[in-house]
Parts: sequence; structure tokens; C-alpha cells
Amino acid sequence: MRIIFHHYKESPYAEKIRTLLGHKQMHWCSVTVPRVAPKPDLAALTGGYRKVPVLQLGADVVCDTRLIAHEIEALTPLPSLAVLPGNLGNVLESWVDQHLFGRVVAFTFGSLADFLPDELLADRAALRGAPLDRTALKAAVPLATQELHAQMTWLEHALADRPFFNGPHPACGDFTLYATLWFAANGRFDFSAYPRLTTWMHLMKAFGHGTSTPMTAAEALEEAKTSEPRALPDSSADSLAACGLRLGQQVRITPELLGHGTDVVGELMTLNTERTVVRHHHEHCGTVHVHLPRLGYRVCAA
Repeated sequence: MRIIFHHYKESPYAEKIRTLLGHKQMHWCSVTVPRVAPKPDLAALTGGYRKVPVLQLGADVVCDTRLIAHEIEALTPLPSLAVLPGNLGNVLESWVDQHLFGRVVAFTFGSLADFLPDELLADRAALRGAPLDRTALKAAVPLATQELHAQMTWLEHALADRPFFNGPHPACGDFTLYATLWFAANGRFDFSAYPRLTTWMHLMKAFGHGTSTPMTAAEALEEAKTSEPRALPDSSADSLAACGLRLGQQVRITPELLGHGTDVVGELMTLNTERTVVRHHHEHCGTVHVHLPRLGYRVCAA
């Protein structure tokens, strides 16, 4: 089964997975998605989710980089992403996603505010559900810069006795952090005071992106249409009870961060502590199963 990756080059979330594909030395098909809405081909495939990246495996559509990384690890277990005993890799990943990334966005968007297209700012404001003003973005840069330097110092110290944050080999926390700092570098953040962190970034960049082959969105939709979804993972009775849901009912799944206009609606097929899977049908892609993580997503009756 071909790995089909829906992304665009400027996305830090996509860079995380591209680098992970490079680390695994994998072959994949590259579908370029527009940076801003509308994204009709992607929305047809996902049932409404419009953020990138999205991983497609035939008629299975996987959203969010955490779940995508899990799928890649299952497809190609070596080299392993296992978090070593005593390492807080999962905590690092959550800290980056929940805290550091917001500081990096404030710095990068503020630093590049005069160069960002109006349509990009309008699109991101729609995702936030709040306006994005160029003057306010630029005014946020000094504080974001101070906060980032404090946090870069923490990271620099953490690398004192190891090449990667996970130890001798990287785990998902390394890739999540790398993509975030890659985005900061695009905003011209100065890493010169952090030699260990700079060396680590060079190690991560050296993984490359694997081997990609261009694919059109129409070809990806046709592949979904001519494929069958794979066997479903088991559901958790506790997870269903906690949400007050039952299998087979229509549900709505919404990201907790930047979730405006990205709801996925479909028939609930699986709900457990790791993921939610819904069945979705569209004339352009047929019947697909859309997979989203439980962490960071709200699930309720549609």
C-alpha cells in the first residue's frame, strides 16, 4: 500500500512528518495542498478536516501528526522511535505542542508580518476564531523573543550528555521539537548562542525527507475510491461511556486548538484511548475511514 502524504512545504507540522519519513528512509507520494481555504479535495477526503498534514493509506485517512507518527512507526518499526526508560519524550512532545509552538508562531508571524499575504492572515484568523492584526503581531515579537531565549537555554542544557533529546536515537519528541524550531529559523530566530541545539538541528535536518513522488489530488481521491478501509481497531467501553456515545451514531470531532471550521462529521466506528475513527462518504473518494487522535480533540453527538 502506498503512503500518500497531503501537505505544503511551509507547514512546520508537515516538516515534522517529512523529517520522520526521512529518518525511516521511506518512499511516499506527495500531494500538495493549498496553504489557505478552500481546500475542496482535502475536505472531501477527510470529511471536513482542513489542516495539514494528512496521511492517506488507501481508504484510511489519518489526521494529526501524533497519530500519523504512530502509523509510520507501525509501517516501518526500524529505526525505532521508542522512548527510552526514564526519558520524558511524551512530556517533551506535549510541552512543545501546547506551549512552545505558540511562542514560536508569535515570533515568526510577528517577524514576517510585513511579508505575510492578506489571505494567509485571514485564513489563520478564521482558524483561531479571532483577528490577526499586523501591528499587534509585530508588537508581540520582543516578549516572544525573550521567552524563546529562556526556553532555548533549557533545551541547550538538556543536550549536555546526549545527541538527541531521547538519548542515542530520536523519538517523536525530537521530531516535534525540530519542526517547531525549523519554523522559528524560518522567522530568522538567532540560534548562535546555543551550539548543542544547533548541532542537534543539523543532525535532524540530515535525515532528509525520504524519497517522494508527486501525485495529484485527483489521483489520491481515486486511490481512496478504489480501496477498502482496513480492519478497525477495538473500541473501549470506558471511552464510549465517558463520552456518552455509541458505535454507529453520527458524531462531530473538533480540534481543541485552531479548530474553527475543521469539524469532521461521520459515523462512529471506533473510540478508544488512542483514536477516534469515523466512516465518511463523498462522491469523489467513496467510503473512507477518518482517524483522529483522542488527545486534543472533542467528540460529541452530531
